[in-house]
Amino acid sequence: MSKYPQTREEYRAAIMFQIYQLVQAVEADDPGEYNNTQWVARNLHNDVREYFNADRWRPRPIYDGIRARVPLETPLSLLITYHREHDHDNARFVQGRLVEISPVYQPRDGAMFKIIPKGCRNPRTYSYHAGWGASLTIWPGHVPQTGKVGVKPLYDHEAQR
Repeated sequence: MSKYPQTREEYRAAIMFQIYQLVQAVEADDPGEYNNTQWVARNLHNDVREYFNADRWRPRPIYDGIRARVPLETPLSLLITYHREHDHDNARFVQGRLVEISPVYQPRDGAMFKIIPKGCRNPRTYSYHAGWGASLTIWPGHVPQTGKVGVKPLYDHEAQR
């Protein structure tokens, strides 16, 4: 769980609490060294902007589907294939343990995967952006890149070419 609000209800609760803090600070009228009125007002301003940001609350079906079907802390095989003309069918294939799934930058749908590759200790980040001429396939376990035909994928998203 993040310490920052993630849902509209959490943002609403944070905004109400910040309004309460701001009113308390204004009523106290303390110009002392530890007066945090400007900090509270700045946070309130930013949270209100996020609460009313329509792009933030737009549904993200690909990210939600990945979160629902792909379990964390399990071994998997991930294949991201780019079909754009300048990528020349470039593919990224990685086998490892999935540590974290997070959404990509807000206007787009997709996911960022933090994976510890097989034989490594530190996680690496791989991102998939839907609608950028790329397809994504995720298999359970360590599936070899050549023998992946017989295994049913956990998640498969084919891009429009």
